[in-house]
Amino acid sequence: MTHAPLPRALLALTVILTLALGACGGSKSSSGGGEGDTPAAAGNQKKVLNLVRGSAHKNLDPVKQFDQASADIVSNLYDTVLSYHYLKRPYQLVPSLAENMPTASEDGLTYTFRLRKDVKFVDDECFPGGKGRTLNADDVIYSIKRFADANLNAQSYMLMAGFVEGMDAFREETKKAGKDADYGTLEISGLQKVDDFTFTMKLTQPNPLALLPLAASQLSIVPREAVEHYKADFERKPVGSGPFKVQKLSRRGVIILERNPGYHGVYPSEGDPGDKEAGLLASAGQKLPLVDEVHLPLIEEAQPRMLKFKRGQIDLLGFDKNNFRQMAFKDDKGFHLKPEWADKFEILSGESLSTEYFVYNMDDPLVGKNKALRQAIAYALDIPGFIKDMRNGRGVKMHTLVPLPIAGSERELKDLQRYDRDLAKAKEKLVEAGFPGGKGLPPLTVEYRNSSTDTRQEFEYHRAKLAEVGITLKANFQTFSAFLQRVDSGNFQMTISGWAADYPDAENFYQLTYGPNKRPGPNASGYQNPEYDKLYERSRFMPNGPERYAIFKQMADILYEDVPVFVTWTYIPVSMRQKWVKNRKLNSMITGHRFIDIDVAAKTKGVQ
Repeated sequence: MTHAPLPRALLALTVILTLALGACGGSKSSSGGGEGDTPAAAGNQKKVLNLVRGSAHKNLDPVKQFDQASADIVSNLYDTVLSYHYLKRPYQLVPSLAENMPTASEDGLTYTFRLRKDVKFVDDECFPGGKGRTLNADDVIYSIKRFADANLNAQSYMLMAGFVEGMDAFREETKKAGKDADYGTLEISGLQKVDDFTFTMKLTQPNPLALLPLAASQLSIVPREAVEHYKADFERKPVGSGPFKVQKLSRRGVIILERNPGYHGVYPSEGDPGDKEAGLLASAGQKLPLVDEVHLPLIEEAQPRMLKFKRGQIDLLGFDKNNFRQMAFKDDKGFHLKPEWADKFEILSGESLSTEYFVYNMDDPLVGKNKALRQAIAYALDIPGFIKDMRNGRGVKMHTLVPLPIAGSERELKDLQRYDRDLAKAKEKLVEAGFPGGKGLPPLTVEYRNSSTDTRQEFEYHRAKLAEVGITLKANFQTFSAFLQRVDSGNFQMTISGWAADYPDAENFYQLTYGPNKRPGPNASGYQNPEYDKLYERSRFMPNGPERYAIFKQMADILYEDVPVFVTWTYIPVSMRQKWVKNRKLNSMITGHRFIDIDVAAKTKGVQ
């Protein structure tokens, strides 16, 4: 959500579905709106990016959004002080609302930010005369205060907890004041306005991660006028300074975003080796966004999405299991379209910064209190088989929470303990748990965030594997909102969850099992281990290197032993694009709608 999710620096519980739709780096898919849409008519030169949403958003107030579906929309409507370079890898912070990257004091504790003076919020009735005004330093400080307000943000405060002078104290004061917290009298001592377009941020200690949260969608900059004017409706009435503004907003229907003509961003003029040859620098220096509108209908099932894509009514689309089997294949060189589709569409793949894992509710009287039972489940599940049979090889089995491209993942950890499928050990652990052969063990319930065909098939796969050792698994299929409510309240036994990086650092994943982050924060398991928490706190602000990785190894070993979560795999996003789509590059940190371009003439001709 992460941001990623989101978390895009944001936090995200729906990351796997989102990545499957090809949204990582900017895409979901649709056509001009309804079911009968066709590619743009020859006389219509408007550039429309047709994408699709696989799940409905929950909340468009930046500090309250915690799911990928919401974060993808927020990041297109709002802007952040910093962002990420669209093309360069490893991921590189760049200024967005800031004129340049901030300067640091000699002791590394104070950063000075100078904002652009040409950024305006979009026109809206909340402003005098309905005209958007210039964004300034007061807006940044106000937005950060909202982020730190305990009454507003219950889930993502951990992004900045503990390292900005006075911010934790401010949060405690808002907790005492309740909904009447007055930002005019409550200050964050480490945030100081210098002038209308300059502010400083003072840290409690040197911290190499300090700037990363300022690119997270939860720290998008909002105007006070909109919050005060719309009150509770602000989560449905976004007013930002991002690349797009809302033309139509329907949670369960079609969302249409239209170009914000006042947006300040431009397409990057440099990238990685090979980007120029791949045509990714053809738009260098052009004003963003490159399309006039983005259409985002909600289509939850895979088959109607693919049908529309084949007709040219969707521009970018990720694969589901069955359509991948019909249209594509994997070999030792990567992913490819079958000959009959290779001339029509183009395939894209890459590494993602996401993790999927089973979550055990540590407060549950059965699974939470029986470590041997959790270990038995981890040994009985067949993750390589799941990736092969249910995901067409579009994934990699993982043994720590940290995605492989991030420093400090299992690639840097030696002699890592692993849960590989071992039915003999699973049966031994069931005996230790008090349920030999599963005798006396009641059915266990796993929560799912939707009821799609793929989700049901995935459940059946896991159910069959656990049944081999005598464990009976049941499923509770529900809407995403109901799923979040159940998990946040701790009313579950097990669930499958996903996390997309809020920023590309291992800390953002180890905090998922940090005790103080217990739900409704990102620690959905409710796991609390003092030894683990101390190690997390030691590693949090350390620079990457052998010393930090040694601590990560200790943390990974603790999680292996206690199994509050069982890490399963990381997704390899594989998607297709129409031939008329330009500038598409996988980016796990930002939603790239603003960078995508459309060849209108080619789109008019349709799929050839």
